Amino acid sequence: MERDTIIAGVHIGEHSFEPDAIIAEIKERCIDCGHNFVTIRPPAGRAVPQECYIQWAEYLAQNKIFFIFLYNVQHSPAGCESHITAETIAEMKRIAGQYYVGNMIGEVGSTFACKWPGYFDGLLKEDGFVPETTLPDMETAHKKYIEYVGSFIEAERRLGAPAIVSVEATNLNKYNAEAGVEIPMLELMCGHPEILVSALRGVARATNAKMWGTYLAHEWYGGTRHLDMLKRKRMSMAYKYAYLSGSQAFCLESGDESISSFGHSLPGDHIVCREYREELTKLSRFIREDARPAGGPKVKVAIVQGNHDAWGSWGGSSAWNQFDRPEWGHGEAEFSWRLLEEVNTKRSWCDIANFGDEDLSAAPAYGMYDVIPSEAPAETFQKYDYVIFLGWNTMTDELYEKLLVFVEKGGKLLMTGAHLNYSSRRDGERKLLCNEKLEKLFGCRFTGETVLSNNGIKFWETSPSGLLYPGLKEKDWDPTYSHGYLSYLKCEVTTGFVVGDMADDFDYIPNTLPMVIENKVGNGVAILVTSENYPGNPALSPLYRTILREMMTQSARECPVQVKSNGALRYAVYEGGKMYLLNTDYDMDISVQITYQGKTVNLTVAPAEMKTYQL
Repeated sequence: MERDTIIAGVHIGEHSFEPDAIIAEIKERCIDCGHNFVTIRPPAGRAVPQECYIQWAEYLAQNKIFFIFLYNVQHSPAGCESHITAETIAEMKRIAGQYYVGNMIGEVGSTFACKWPGYFDGLLKEDGFVPETTLPDMETAHKKYIEYVGSFIEAERRLGAPAIVSVEATNLNKYNAEAGVEIPMLELMCGHPEILVSALRGVARATNAKMWGTYLAHEWYGGTRHLDMLKRKRMSMAYKYAYLSGSQAFCLESGDESISSFGHSLPGDHIVCREYREELTKLSRFIREDARPAGGPKVKVAIVQGNHDAWGSWGGSSAWNQFDRPEWGHGEAEFSWRLLEEVNTKRSWCDIANFGDEDLSAAPAYGMYDVIPSEAPAETFQKYDYVIFLGWNTMTDELYEKLLVFVEKGGKLLMTGAHLNYSSRRDGERKLLCNEKLEKLFGCRFTGETVLSNNGIKFWETSPSGLLYPGLKEKDWDPTYSHGYLSYLKCEVTTGFVVGDMADDFDYIPNTLPMVIENKVGNGVAILVTSENYPGNPALSPLYRTILREMMTQSARECPVQVKSNGALRYAVYEGGKMYLLNTDYDMDISVQITYQGKTVNLTVAPAEMKTYQL
């Protein structure tokens, strides 16, 4: 079985940069610690002699150390397009070959799409970028972003960079890939790491990326209290989570050589810095000794990051940097992503929508989900059993056709009416999927009317999808999931099956408004929640969360590997049956029960421990 290629090491240039001392720093911080990777960040606005780059490349190649240059075309010396000339890049490629991985662009998502307005009058003023804040719609903003990022990528291509790499703090890696990034990396822990790592992996898979990785800026984003024990433990946890999730490149931004932030100045011999070094050394040693199979973890559930979606998870809360325009502030589309924050935790004991002979609600099949771009090719969608839409989406004919094929070939799809809108405006404009397409995919037709209601819903016990809704054979029961007013599309059902319809009474009244429709198409089922609101609307979230969690749990029921534990467990399964199990509890052991091919084993995983198991 093919073994994954993984590199791990440190970042040089965060707090100091002395060209004559770089080789000694590489030896001390990388080679002597057993690492095989460095990122070198030239000093902003300051020229470094070109022969230095060539000397570093020779030394790195001789010692079989992979390397990347960060910010080559950003923050370059005055009057220069880049820190490193085309001639120097060509010579380094000749000298170092595979060890010269590429040149990295950084901070593009947060700067061009997810910042707060004051940054452009303060910290980022010298960059000269001024956001256009009067853009008409999400599509225009998306295209502007690609132009900005594309200018850096175009420059790196002219210079001959061996590959275009990015380090991204936000959830916008799919747009960086669209602009031309070949090796995407995620900066931890700026945003929610479990969602963002899933999205990075999904982008890498959809684009057949050469490799993907994680860049740990723990000094800055692991927490503000450097001496706090949980911050120090969190560093180890972040690395382990990234490893079991499939990360192929690891870079520690700073903290191993010194810490200089938040009013602290800790020298390299401080206990915190020593712990940074020790944790990274442990990871590098584990990577050398562990034979992780290539291909990444197995995944059966995909969340779709929709067309023009601008949610970043970290940074300002104005979509695409459209400041001071209330309709562009984060709203129900962006809030939808919050539903994923609880996915890898067990559902509450009192949740009556959690069904089964055993509780498998702690994780989807194989323990992982991917977040894939809506622009991914059709064959990417078909790798999954379940596809679920959450945030903003502007529908297109091309996307519709991919979804139709996905369902016809056996997939199960979940969307709301909001995801069927062809308009990319934020002002409520609606251009819905035409009735012919709506009927073909969801088995219903839109009458043109909407209904504003805060009524509840009643589910039937059975459905074409086989999902276990909180329903019953006869609908004499209290309505559920009434949490506020929502706008519903009034639909006439044709080939679809109403699994849940509107109710405001204990007694069942037939032929009310359909709220959840399932339609069998080919070998699969398309599920429509008829609200024209996004799942992040607080009145819709409880209902949508229930369906999303049931799809995740159903995928686990269908999985040949059954895993039971508490909500602290994170796990992944690779080809050949190799499992990685991580206890994310800082203080307590957890018990894990694994059932596979009729055999059941019980394991104990210590606090913050990552353990391997062979099925």
